[in-house]
Amino acid sequence: QALMDRPAIAVADCMSVPLRTESCDAAICIAVLHHLSNKERRLRCIQELARIVKRGGVMNIQAWALDQADDSKRRFAAEDVYVPFNAQPKYLQLPSNNASPTTQGEASNIAALKSDNRSTAQVYADAFDGANYDDRKGLVVFQRYCHLYRKGELEEL
Repeated sequence: QALMDRPAIAVADCMSVPLRTESCDAAICIAVLHHLSNKERRLRCIQELARIVKRGGVMNIQAWALDQADDSKRRFAAEDVYVPFNAQPKYLQLPSNNASPTTQGEASNIAALKSDNRSTAQVYADAFDGANYDDRKGLVVFQRYCHLYRKGELEEL
């Protein structure tokens, strides 16, 4: 019964949502649009949301803004930047070309790769092109694209 009381949730490509036209009462798009690399892709995402939401429905779109409150810890030098994404190694899977399969799974692969005294975070960072590591926090750090919206820009789309 508890599952019947929950709303339906889907994870999908935001530019090609696998839902019927006008099949949703509402749609949310949080922390997605600012990671799309150009205006055409952003428009396509918004068009898909509009397609799946019923007439009179609600779309909630939230994206990062270039202008931040005075007390914000974030400051951006430009509209298009790369921002760090910190990942815990336990949530990452090593690419198959960097670790040979073993009967004991990924833990054995990590132990073999750490034989040169690298930390777990460094082993994972080395396995992904462009990733770095933060040994102090034990995190793998990826850089991800982010478009920061000027006041009124999102509404103009």
